[in-house]
Amino acid sequence: MRKTGFVLLALILLLGILAGCSGGNNGSGGEQAEPSSQSSAGGEQTESGEKPVTLKVLRAGITVTETEFEKVLVERTKEKFPHVTLEWVDAPEDVELEPLITSGEVPDIMFVSTSSIATTLKDLDLAENLQPYIEKHGTDLSRLKPVVLDTITKYSPEEGLAAIPFSVNLPVLFYNKDIFDKFGVAYPPNEQMSWNEAIELGKQVTRSDNGVDYVGIDLFGASNIATGLDLFIVDPETGKADVTTPEWHKVFEQLKKSYEVQGYIGADGRYQYANDDDIFYNEQNLAMVAYNIAHLLGPLEELRQQGVELNWDFAPFPNFEENLGTGKAANVHSLIVTKASQNKDIAFQVIANVLSDESQTALAKVGRVPTVEGKQFEDVYGQDIPVLQGKTVENIFKAPPRNVIRPHKFESKVRKFLEEAEKNIAVGGQDVNTALRVAQESIEKELETLNNTN
Repeated sequence: MRKTGFVLLALILLLGILAGCSGGNNGSGGEQAEPSSQSSAGGEQTESGEKPVTLKVLRAGITVTETEFEKVLVERTKEKFPHVTLEWVDAPEDVELEPLITSGEVPDIMFVSTSSIATTLKDLDLAENLQPYIEKHGTDLSRLKPVVLDTITKYSPEEGLAAIPFSVNLPVLFYNKDIFDKFGVAYPPNEQMSWNEAIELGKQVTRSDNGVDYVGIDLFGASNIATGLDLFIVDPETGKADVTTPEWHKVFEQLKKSYEVQGYIGADGRYQYANDDDIFYNEQNLAMVAYNIAHLLGPLEELRQQGVELNWDFAPFPNFEENLGTGKAANVHSLIVTKASQNKDIAFQVIANVLSDESQTALAKVGRVPTVEGKQFEDVYGQDIPVLQGKTVENIFKAPPRNVIRPHKFESKVRKFLEEAEKNIAVGGQDVNTALRVAQESIEKELETLNNTN
């Protein structure tokens, strides 16, 4: 997760790139109509008799490297659809979509977090309903892992399916072996730990040495651990919120315990570390990062290609004691076709091709967890990623994801109040009861405003 905030200059550059990539936008653009494959290249045809078409592809709010894009999407597309060219539209990870939409410059395909389909993408009316295309092309979704199909179904509108899953973003525990070696502490075990055990292990490597402050583990906030207990902020059925329940207290008591580790809170009041990518692979003073695999694996491989290598490994993602054997709610990265695309049909075929055995194999080899059932895909996992050589890859699969809960439409809009509660506990000296009571009051006021204005 990169640092938030979107610079105006970056937006201007992005829109300029998109405007310059506007070829391939001829066609009817209807819901189910077969669009023309015409592109800015004119009326030339390829050897297959198809007219060239260029599709713009944008990553929105998730980590996907250009290497992954090339290996999984570009190469497989060229094999299946030689007349199609995919253009990677680079953008900041936290690119704000609304200015993009209002500018009229919208890509054909987007990499997205599946959860955003029910929030940001829904608000912007951005994602095309793929159900007609699924039926037209006979796309077999029964091959998907049940938790994946459940996830994209729950986050999609009731009238259809909005996404084709790209990969399962499994949570793992990354750890820096050099820090553990430095202090003579045993590495995290190959068995899943509870959060309490992870914090206790982190205590042993939260130290200062030669002017460097080392931090054992950052739990990454309430959102990172609460779905391990199947929690939500706003009840999807009633629209009411209650973050003062025993379960939410348990989450925040766990966070408080991590904040109270001697040396965890920085001299400047810093209490968040894992949301800055560079602290693990640049500063290299965070011993353990418990988060989704795509957050660091792709960047670590790119750093290796640049000659920067860390001494690290995986351990299973922790959970609360009562739910050991599972991780947190499923996190699925998906591909959508935008409603503004003039080449929807071929764009759908391109993203649906990700579900082929060939694409799933390629996807697994570059370190993405496949969405289709099949041990053969896990057997080749990471083979094309040198940074995974010698790593305990099997630990990635020891905390399978839990089913998601379809979020209320205002869930993401009130999460900020729990983040405020985290800060109030970490550096403001508030107890958990007070922090959650204040959060509850703020959430109720916000929901009242949202209900009156939406």
